[in-house]
Amino acid sequence: MSIVSDIIDFVFPRYCPICNGRMGKDEQYICFDCLSSLPRTNAHRFKENPIEKLYWAQLPIERATSFFFYDTQESRQTIYYMKYFNDPKIGEIIAKVMAEELKEVGFFDGIDMIIPVPLHQKRERDRGYNQCDFISEGISEVTGLPIRKDIVRRIVDNTSQTHILSSERKENVEDIFKLIQPEPIKNKHLLLVDDVITTGSTTISCGKELAKAEGVRISVISMGYAGKKFLSDDYR
Repeated sequence: MSIVSDIIDFVFPRYCPICNGRMGKDEQYICFDCLSSLPRTNAHRFKENPIEKLYWAQLPIERATSFFFYDTQESRQTIYYMKYFNDPKIGEIIAKVMAEELKEVGFFDGIDMIIPVPLHQKRERDRGYNQCDFISEGISEVTGLPIRKDIVRRIVDNTSQTHILSSERKENVEDIFKLIQPEPIKNKHLLLVDDVITTGSTTISCGKELAKAEGVRISVISMGYAGKKFLSDDYR
């Protein structure tokens, strides 16, 4: 079987979408070098980290983290390909690595279910997928946590947060989500999943709607963090 795989890999070589280098047979969607070069925030290792602080006084927050900083070419290209080049599997593969690392420090302990931040129906139809669904699937595969996509809905097709000023982000996402099914999340600890966090405005807006259900607690996770860069020593 190994010989057959070697032949297939030789005849139909696969290339990493980030660096365009040829990938080995044990690499999936993104090469090991690019995966290891993503600059980890390591925020999950510390309580009251800067990402978590974005949600203070906003949500019934338990913990929050992002996997890597969004300030390198590898980071930006990873997110860009996942969202706009019809290659959401990148998100799933990286999410598995992220989940393995976070599982080691108990980040998922006590969490009951995963809630991907939803796209508006029109935008999801145009793109063909919601990248947050794939990130959630990667996390679920490692943790065994169920994913619920039917709890909250995006009811406004707002302007992309990518193209507006930080000062305008909060207003841009006000009242764009609607809680559809409060009963399944009563007294539950939810993991809200997004692709990139900058000011936290989108996840705060979605989380506030989820928090309308009784006894909800929320943790937040994203692949990228595009806010002000920090060092571990800044909040030890």
